[in-house]
Amino acid sequence: MSSANLVTDFDIVSFFVALAVTFYTFTKYSEQSLGNRAFKRLVFCNLLLCVTDYLACLSIRLKAGSFLECLLYSFYLFSFLAFSQSVLAYTNAYIFTKSEAQRERKIVTKFIFPVFVVFLLVNANTSFLFFIEDDYSLIKGKFFVILPVFSAFFALHSASQMGRHAQKFNKQQITVLCLLYEATIALPFVQAFVCPSFRIVSFAFVLFSTALLLTIETPDDQAMISTISELENLQRALRASVEQKTAEATQRREKIERLTMEMMYTLAETIDAKDHYTSGHSARVARYSKMLAQKKGLSVEKCQQIFMMGILHDIGKVGVPSKIINKTSRLTDQEYAQMKAHPAIGSTILEKVSLLPELRIGARWHHERVDGRGYPDGLHGEQIPLEAKIIAVADAYDAMTSSRSYRKPMDQAAVKEQIANGSGSQFDREIASLMIELIDDDKRYILHEYKSEEEAVHES
Repeated sequence: MSSANLVTDFDIVSFFVALAVTFYTFTKYSEQSLGNRAFKRLVFCNLLLCVTDYLACLSIRLKAGSFLECLLYSFYLFSFLAFSQSVLAYTNAYIFTKSEAQRERKIVTKFIFPVFVVFLLVNANTSFLFFIEDDYSLIKGKFFVILPVFSAFFALHSASQMGRHAQKFNKQQITVLCLLYEATIALPFVQAFVCPSFRIVSFAFVLFSTALLLTIETPDDQAMISTISELENLQRALRASVEQKTAEATQRREKIERLTMEMMYTLAETIDAKDHYTSGHSARVARYSKMLAQKKGLSVEKCQQIFMMGILHDIGKVGVPSKIINKTSRLTDQEYAQMKAHPAIGSTILEKVSLLPELRIGARWHHERVDGRGYPDGLHGEQIPLEAKIIAVADAYDAMTSSRSYRKPMDQAAVKEQIANGSGSQFDREIASLMIELIDDDKRYILHEYKSEEEAVHES
């Protein structure tokens, strides 16, 4: 290499082609298989070879100084050795398993690379390999021929490995690899001793790397790619089928849930219809109960359960004669006993609903009091389920804010006072406090207004 060596079109073309191949390879072959990683390493070393060759040439052109020129040329030689070793690693990637390929690489590089570096370091003081003259020309030392021998070793070893396992490569790949091995052996000698003024190494290896990219798939790879493609098609078909079945199941579930709610509302309306003054009572109690549960911070699922309990809390009235329910005068002891039986009757009815056993909780215990004076079981304090405590307050609120044969709806302040007075005796203190907060939030006193069945089902 002499001072006449300038940056040529070959350098520019080589660099940009190597850069394009490297970018394409790292983008397309993102799967971290052994072969992909080996090829990405190969094209990266090829790009590094182009860069170091360009820098070494540029340093001579700019007369950067013998030390820097020698250093850059040493980097160029080392990058060429790394490229040669990457060719061997690529060959081994299609022959050995991952652990075997790594062991093969370690055995080779642990000896070759350190020795090569030592040679370059010793050369810095002895110039037995090469040195840079004062006129910025490269002078080959007596043992310069040793440098191409290192890369030739990797090429010969690669050729030996491929020859023993040729069945693992396709014909085009074998052709390109054979040319690459021959170029790795011959081109450094041609470059150094035949045409030192015309740099062909970097350009040639860029061409071979590009050709290798076009033949990267071996027969095993092609079979694997075909299998992967079939699996991907099957996966897409399976995903589409699952999505369709899931959508159908979701539609069926939604229909069943809506049908269930509509049936529950129909049943509740039928029960409420027995009382001329309590139309929509069950729907309102369910709504208030859900609002209290939400204010307490219960889960969405639990709030929905309490809503359904509220819908059916008075289902036991189906067993109470209408004349007792609609009686405007004071009930006799016998009639009152019949009325007090509706929680137990409702519990008996709902305990047969095996899919929603929790529904009976609201029906049985919504008339219990925390002081133990409620019915039907006389529970007190923590013995009463939380759901029943919530429904009890909601039931009382609706009773006070609805018209009765003997009175008009109570005003908001009176309702709030009654609930506060019952806190700790009739009602759970926390739930009563939450109901008072709901009343305070209801500035326009619209909480008591009737909601249609359709609105309530939608809200649920």
